[in-house]
Formats: sequence, structure tokens, C-alpha cells
Amino acid sequence: MRCQLRANYSVATAILLLLSGLVGAQTFYENPHGLFSTRPGEKKSLQTIKRFGPVGIGIDLLQPAFVMRISNIEEGSPAASTGKLKAGQVIKSINGKQLSGIDPRIHLGGLLAEAEAADGVLRFEIKGLDVPVSVKIPVLGAYSRTWPLNCPKSDRIVRQVADYLSRPDTQKGLADIGMLFLLSTGDDRDLEVVREWARKASAHRYPWYVGYGGIGLAECYLRTGDPEILANVQEWVDSAARTQHNDAWAGRGSALTGYGQGHLNAAGTHVLSFLLLAKECGAKVPDETLHGALRHFYRYAGRGNNPYGDDRPYTGFVDNGKNGKLAIAMAAAAALAFGGEQSVYAQARDVCAIQSFYTTTFMLHGHTGGGIGEIWRSAAMGLLYDKRPQHYREFMDNRKWHYDLSRRFDGSFGILGGGGYDKEQWGVAYPLAYTMPRKTLRITGAPPTEFSKHYQLPARPWGTAADDAFVRRGPVRGENDTQYDFSSETLARDSSLHFLRRFHGSNEPDDEEIRKYMHHHDFNIRNIAAYKALGIASGYLGRRTGSGKVRKDLVMEFLKHGDPRVRRAIFGALLSRTGAVTPEIYELTIRAVRNPEESWFIKDAAIQLLGRGSVDQIVDLVDLLLPYLRHEEAWLRNAALTALTPVAADERCFEKVLPAMGELVRTNQRVSVTHGFAPVIRAKIKAAGPKVQELATKTLKETFTGFAGRKVSPAGQNLKPTYDYHLEAIAASLADVPGGMDVLYEIARKRHPEKILPYKEIFLSADASTFGPKLRKAITPIIMDELIPEFVGRNRKRLVPLAGGEVQSAWPGGRGEPVDELVALYERAGHRGYGWRMFADLRNAQWDYHSFDPVAVEQVPFDQLISRYREVTLPKGMGNYYAAGFEPKTVGWRSGKSPFGSDNGKLPERPITKCGPHCLGPGCYGATKANTLWEKEVLLLRGTFKVPPLKDGHRYRLRVNTGDHVGSGGGHLIYLNGKPLVESKQGGGRGSGGRPKGAYITKEFREDFQKGEVTIAVKTFIRYNAKYSTKPTSKTPQGKFSVHLEEQKLPPMGSDLVTTSARVVAMQSSDWQAQLNPEDASQDPDSFLFRWNGTFVPHPKVHGDWQLIAQVSEIPEFEPSGKPAGLRNPPFTTMSFKDEGMTGDPTWVWSGDTLMDLNRYQALKIVPKTLSNRDYLFVEAGGFSSRQKPEWKSPWLVLVRR
Repeated sequence: MRCQLRANYSVATAILLLLSGLVGAQTFYENPHGLFSTRPGEKKSLQTIKRFGPVGIGIDLLQPAFVMRISNIEEGSPAASTGKLKAGQVIKSINGKQLSGIDPRIHLGGLLAEAEAADGVLRFEIKGLDVPVSVKIPVLGAYSRTWPLNCPKSDRIVRQVADYLSRPDTQKGLADIGMLFLLSTGDDRDLEVVREWARKASAHRYPWYVGYGGIGLAECYLRTGDPEILANVQEWVDSAARTQHNDAWAGRGSALTGYGQGHLNAAGTHVLSFLLLAKECGAKVPDETLHGALRHFYRYAGRGNNPYGDDRPYTGFVDNGKNGKLAIAMAAAAALAFGGEQSVYAQARDVCAIQSFYTTTFMLHGHTGGGIGEIWRSAAMGLLYDKRPQHYREFMDNRKWHYDLSRRFDGSFGILGGGGYDKEQWGVAYPLAYTMPRKTLRITGAPPTEFSKHYQLPARPWGTAADDAFVRRGPVRGENDTQYDFSSETLARDSSLHFLRRFHGSNEPDDEEIRKYMHHHDFNIRNIAAYKALGIASGYLGRRTGSGKVRKDLVMEFLKHGDPRVRRAIFGALLSRTGAVTPEIYELTIRAVRNPEESWFIKDAAIQLLGRGSVDQIVDLVDLLLPYLRHEEAWLRNAALTALTPVAADERCFEKVLPAMGELVRTNQRVSVTHGFAPVIRAKIKAAGPKVQELATKTLKETFTGFAGRKVSPAGQNLKPTYDYHLEAIAASLADVPGGMDVLYEIARKRHPEKILPYKEIFLSADASTFGPKLRKAITPIIMDELIPEFVGRNRKRLVPLAGGEVQSAWPGGRGEPVDELVALYERAGHRGYGWRMFADLRNAQWDYHSFDPVAVEQVPFDQLISRYREVTLPKGMGNYYAAGFEPKTVGWRSGKSPFGSDNGKLPERPITKCGPHCLGPGCYGATKANTLWEKEVLLLRGTFKVPPLKDGHRYRLRVNTGDHVGSGGGHLIYLNGKPLVESKQGGGRGSGGRPKGAYITKEFREDFQKGEVTIAVKTFIRYNAKYSTKPTSKTPQGKFSVHLEEQKLPPMGSDLVTTSARVVAMQSSDWQAQLNPEDASQDPDSFLFRWNGTFVPHPKVHGDWQLIAQVSEIPEFEPSGKPAGLRNPPFTTMSFKDEGMTGDPTWVWSGDTLMDLNRYQALKIVPKTLSNRDYLFVEAGGFSSRQKPEWKSPWLVLVRR
């Protein structure tokens, strides 16, 4: 791989050198703004178009913009069949044409389309070849004006995909989503393929799979009425119901807590589509499951973007396809609902679908790569083929190139530029863009079948009658019934990218233009217009900048508008400019909250806006706001909590507010509403008087002891993780209130008697001065006698090698490292002699150094690597720069004092990368003054330093001071006395913030230190940004480097602590295993654990020395006269049962008829027997786990007395 990288950049460098004089500084593009935001940048050194459609090659775009180079050849493709095209070849022209003037992707798509419409031949003029290489691809014809309908080319593409999917050995897509495509063709040949699949389709647990596969499964039943398929549909329904949590789903079906606030709508939205179709099939879908999900997702329609997780709708124009998925879910609801095309569901479908038009110019943007978004953006737009013909045609005609370049030679699809989604697993769903207008599916408009069952959905699943306005199809009517016409919009002017550029350009829109867009049918367009009325520019992700003039008359006009869509837009915008809220506006806000007929969506913003008023204003509104803490809609409960926060501890109303807040928390299990008392509420309580603090403590105590969360959902989902998550948040809230620590200690021990110290992280991180006398007295013995033995016992296998210098790491110590975690426990108990301290301070030491740029063929453009560490050829005479005997001066090295640094080619005068002025140690040293300029990309260092002798009972590390932040440091290789100590190939990655860089001084290096001096040599690289996963966009070299040595006295971690852990750590056992009930998610498995009280019970028949001879499934199986068998990786071969529970091995302790395995914390039963005049012991082998099947039982180890 390294050789290939170097070879590729070697070719690139050669091309640059050869062609640099041929093209001047003129720009490549005729239009400075591309139609799509992802247009290749003409200044980037390397960009890749990974697929030239069915030709079977990838194309690199090099400088000068845009030289084409073949990046890869797909095996079996038309390009490969020529035998002449190879990776690395430079393409001079294709069919006599060079890239020029427009987006290279669009240009290549056009060349492909021209060839397919003509003779199917593409002639590649290759640099270095005398004759062009011709590649022959199938002739498909040209797209018709009405494509994909009445279009032979589209029909041929659809058939190619269908034939590919019909073959048994091909990729059918995630959860076989390709079957949905086969159904969408409307061809009976394809129906039979899907029928065979649907009869065998077993239920998935993961909602990703239930949604993606379930839609096709249900559609197949509605087409065929096959009872075998209906039985499968029911199993999939049951799986969906079991994994639902708070009305929706996580990606893998668990009850998540913080991630997505419990949901992943990219997965869950399609589960709703499946359940609605399953209901039409006649499957038994629990009403709570169906209606909860329908209500949950419907409220996103027409109100912004379907969000990532359990949240309010997002604003902006990047949705990663979730709006398209929501359009399909609403299509499934419309197919089932009474009223059909006039229902709110049909309207919601179209409102969600048209968002595809406005988001498409930000194509391929997304959280994990935008490919998945293109599938559902295109599919949803297909729902509007005949409803929005102008918008549909603009959308499709401007994206032909992307569909064509995404096609593969074998008939399948990828998703060009879609990151990890650019593969057949996802791509086989992309051609739904060609078939959605055929209306062959219930979700695309096919009529009910003879197998469709009727079911009445709610006429309005959410909100008041005023909320229906948000799913109206057309623009908002203006004053005097003014009608605004947006039917002739174009991508180049009106889709998101170009609308934003125009609306936020140098020419400010006048009032009439803002008024026009406040009446637009798309929420996000209205939202931007509302912000503009307040002098704020809102961007494509909803980010807001600027503070221009407030157009007061417009604001008042919009607040008094008769349509809720306009009122909600301006209420929402005011939340970002509360300084514009006048008394008149505040009064209108109060009226909106008081009005029982007002839209819930408006009330959500209005309640939040009330909370931005003065404390005196809010105090007067407490009685108005309190009922909303009990509202059925989570957004309104959260809004009320937010609005009441400023007065939570106010002497005038705290007696009303705090208990009401506590009751909300007590009955809440939704992270999006609240997670305990928020820090701002706690801060107000801490700043208040004793009466407020006393009531807060009482309230939170009652909230904790009476927490009403559910551990099991009605369908059997295990909700214990979220139950515990919320209970812990209540505990943290109580602990943060003055006097709350002692109360928490008492009630938590009662609630969790099986735990040594419930919520120990809260107590261990707290300021001990806040503890009352009882807690202060109790905490140190708990740490010393219980927590430390437990920690040492559980982590012994990691502690011992670390303490013995047997482990190397580029991140030596810090957060999560067992020895340092153990030190933190000792420090919390008052023993502070075990921290790291300076051993040899080399931060300002004198070094020999040399800085250089790699040779030309090894140079990599600045924008192609994140961390630049790699193998490079060292300058002549420097290959052994790290070895004994190397003489730096003889090869031109200079001498300089560390730290070495560079900030865009100059000595840094400020902290660089992510360091701040505080980075002066003992954690990060990145802000220390740089002494010597780091001139070029690679820096070599070498120095010999005197060091004190190493001490027994201590360990040592070398610290690398490049900044202990994510994204800092460029990778390094460090030698100690000529031997490699550590190699780190990148800077700080995700999760590395605050962790020290460097290396342990492992045991093989300790002898080197006994000589009193060591030689350290370093190779390190500059970097061009401080990102851990994003390539640089600007050429700003930065770096800083120094090292020092630290020592640490090892804390006690002996075997005695391991043995002691037996009496404090609860263990799994066969009794524990037998009581587990996988069908009962409400169980608390910890309550069944074995606990030893520390009292040794002698057992004469067990006492003595024993030899392991066999393993059996059941004790009666053992035959003393038989051949010993069954042993495979036994936990021991001999065992000595001694006095006082000892065994000679601190990880094994015994008492009575129990052997305690402290490696796995299992309590193993012992059964002594005398067979054929010999003494035997039968000891359970263990292996207990909640993952074992209900019928599983531990095998038995057989020992004979020695």
C-alpha cells in the first residue's frame, strides 16, 4: 500500500512538472458557481471520480485543472476487456474532447450519454500510446423528454438492474432492498423472484433491516396474497414492536440513551412505512406501536427536516435523505387513510417530497457520507412526477449525469461520490428513481389490491386544526388573498445553494422579496426569510450569522398573519434575536400560548420565547406555563421547562415551580425532554437561599425514590438502560444541590444494596468539603477497603504488565489507563504520593537537528494527507541518524534549543493548532514558547542527555509535547540509544483529547538509563490542520515538538488486594444463571449474584491437593475407570485448597462448597465424591453469561486427590 501511494504521487508529481508551464493562472470554470456544492475544486491537487459509469474505470483529477488519470480498472468491465488501459495512465481526451469549462462529472456524464445514444464507443487518447484505446459499451439510446416514463433508455436501464438482481449470486442490497426495486418494475418476471425471496425472509432485529426489507415484504404480500409471506410479515411486525422505544427506533433496536437521544431516524422512519403497509396486509400491529410512531414522525412533516434522532425538526438543507423517507412513510399512511389524496397524510407526503428539490444542490452531503441521501431524495421526487412537473423535470434533467455515472457495467448501481454508500449494497436502491413514477407500489400510488385490509387512521394524528396548515401543498396565501407563484422555479436559481447565494448576496432583498418568500411552500425557505426580516443570514445547515437591521413593520405583519406557517417562522426566528422582542411582541406571544386553538408548533416556539423575557415577566406567567409541563407533546413539556428555568429558584414562585419540575423529571424517560435537572437549574438552586435548597433537596429525593420510569416496554423491549440513565441523572442533580450528597448516599444505598458505592463516579469526583460528617467518615474506608480491592481484582491482568514495564503505548497513561485510574482512587482517599512528576526536563534542551523536504517523487500535496507521517528517503549520509557513532556536524546538522516550532513558516508567537494560553503543563505543554524554527516538512532531532538513576517501585515515561488535543501532532518515530522506542503514525485521533503522547520506558530500556545518560533521536512531520479525520483545505504548516521524562511511584496493587476483592465483588454463579429469564426484561440480574461475606467455612473433604483429570457435562457421566477426556484450555491443572480459603494463587479463593474464580468473578460449586475408593472433586467450569441459552448448564471439571 505504501509503495502504491508513493508510486501514485510520483506520477502526479511528474505530470505537474511536465504540464505546469502549459496552463496559466486562468480559472477552469466558466461559471464561478457550480450547480452542485460538491463540484470538484479547481485548486485541489487530487480528486477522484470513482466510477465512469459502465465503462469500468475510475478517474483521478489532477493539476493543472483538470488533468485526467486512470485511478483503477474494474475487473470484468469493458475497460478491462481492452487489455490496454491501466491505472496510472494519463487520459488526454475522450472521443476527442477534453474536460473544460463545467463540472467534470457533468461533462463525463454527457460524454457517456452521447456514446450510449450513438455507437457505444468511447475512444481514450492515452499519453504515451500512439493509437487511442476504444471501449465498447451497450447502446441504450438517449433519454426521452419524459424520462423515466415513455423512455426506451430508462426501460433498458431498469431491465439491466432487474436482471442483475434476479441472478442468485448478486448483491441484493441492505436487507434485500433490491427486492423492492424488482417489485417496482411492474414486470411479472420480477414478481416471481421477489415472491420466492419473501417466502423465506426471516425477521430481522435491527430496525435498519426491518425498515429496508420490510417495505418490499409487505408490498409483495399485497401483490400476491401469499399466506406464507403474511406469516413472515407478522414476524417482522413483532420484531419492530419489540424494539420500539419512545415511539421510534434506534439503528440496532436497543433502548439507547444519549446517542440520537435514543433514536436514529435514518433507520426508524422506514420502520413506520413497513408497519403501515403491514397493517394494510392485515398483520396484527399493536395500536400503541403504530399510533405512537405515526404521531411521532408525522409532526416532522412540513415543519423542517426529519432530524437525526429524537429532537425537534432540523432547519437547513442537508437532510441525508430522511425527508425523502418521511415522504414514503406518509405515502404509506395516505394509502391506508380514509380520505386518500385529501388526507393530511397525502398532503404531508407531497410537502416532504418537494424538499428534495431544495436540498439537491447540496447533494452528497451527510453525516456518514451523503450517498444514502441520494437514494431517498430521488425516490421521493418520483412521487411528484405528475404533481409538480416543472420541479420534477428540473430535478431529474439536472441529475442525469449522476445516475449514469453511478451505473456499473454488470447492471448494478453504486452512488457516485457517496462515500461508504458507493457500493451495490446501497446502490441497488438508487434506480428507484427510474421506477417510482410507474405507480406500481402502494407507496407510489398503485390502487388497493384484493388483499388490502381497511383500517382507519386518525384524521389528525397530532396537534390542533391550526397545525394542519403546515402540510398544505401550495404556497401561503398573502394579504387580500394574494397568490404567489413558485411553479417555474429552477435549480440554478431557486434550489438551496443558489437561493442562499442570491438572498444573502451583496444586494439585500427588499421587503417585498422577503414577504414573497415568507409565503413559500417550503418551511426552510420561509425560515430563511423570517431570519432575514430580523437582520440574520441563515445558512444551509441552519447556522446563523450577522446582525443587520430589524425590519420591525415586517416582523409585526408576520406575527399577525392569518396563516400559522408565517407566524411560526417569525416566532422561531425571534428565538435567535430576542433583543428585537418588544412589549407588543411579548404580548402577542402570551396570547399565542393562551389560545387553546393555536398550533402546537407555534406554541413550542412561543413558550420558549416567553422564557427569554425578564424574570419579573416570567414570574407573572408561571400559572400559564406550569400546565405545559404535563402536556402530551414532548416538545411543549421541554419548552415549558426551559421557559420556567429562570424562575426555578425565585423566592416568589419556587414553591410552585420546583415540585412541578420534579414531577416532570420523575415521570419522564425521554432524553429530549430532560435528563434530570439541567445544570442551569442546579446553578440557580445553589445560588438561592436555604428554603429553596431545602425544597430542591426534598423534591429531588422524592423524584429519585419515586421514579416512575418503565423497565420494560409493552412489547417487551428492555428499557433498563434508559431507566438507569435517567435515575443516574436524578442522582447527579441531587448531588449538585447543597446538602444533597448525604441524602443521595442514604437513599442510593437503600435502592442498590448490592453495590459497594452506588453512583461512585459522582461521589469520587465531588468536592469532599460538601460532604456531611457521616458521608465524610464513610467514604475513605469504602475506597480503601472496597473500591480499591475491587479495582485491583478486576484489572489485575492489565495492572501487572503495566507496572512491570511489559507494555508499550504511544499514549502512556492518563484517562482510562489502569495504573493511573488506581492512582486516582488512592488520591481520592487522601494518598497523594503516586502521581507523575518531572524526572528529566528536556523541554528547553539543546539538540542537533536537520529539517528537510522529501525528494520530489515522495512529496505529497498538502491537501491529500491528514497526518503526514510516512516513510521517506532520508538525505544522504543521514540514514543512521539515530545510531551510535553518528556525527551530526559532518552532514550539516545545526544545533538548536527545543521546543522546535512552525506557524506558517515562522517561529510561533502564540499557541498553535488547538492549544490555548493555559497549555503550560502538567497536562498539555503546547503553549510553551518555541525556541527554534522548524523550517521544512520533516524534522530530525538527536541529543544526548544526562539522567538520574531509575528507582525500584517506579515506572517511567517519555512525554512528547506536541499538544494533547484531538488533531494535534503529525506522527513521530523515537529511538532511545539507537533502538526504536515508539512509532506513532498519526496525531491525536478521536477520543485522544487530554491523553499524554509519548512512550513508556519499558523494561528492555531500563538498563540504558543506568549509565547516567541516554541518546534520544526523533523523526517527525509538520501538519497542515488540526483535524483528526478531515484533509486540509489551506496550506498553513504548523507544528511544535519537545520531549521530557517523567516518573511515577507505583501504588499498592498486590495479590492481597485481589484476594480481598472476593468479599466485595458480587459474582455470577449457576444459581444466578438458573434464575435468568430472557423473556422477562424487568429482571435485575444483579440481584441474583453470589456475594461472599468474607467468612471462611472449612470443608474437610475439600481441603488438600488435587489434580485436574477430566471435564464432563454432568457428574453422572464420569467413569473412574474410563479414559480422561474433555479437557480443552482448562482454567488450572492443579488446585490446593488450604486453610482460611487460600489456594496458593491469589485469584482463586474457596469457602465451604464454593470455589471463587477472581479472574472471571464466578462462584463455582464444589461437589466432593468418593468413587472406587478414591476421592474426587467435581467443580463447575463456569462460563456463566446472560447470553447463554436458557437450557445451558455449566460443565464440570473432575479433580482427583493427589
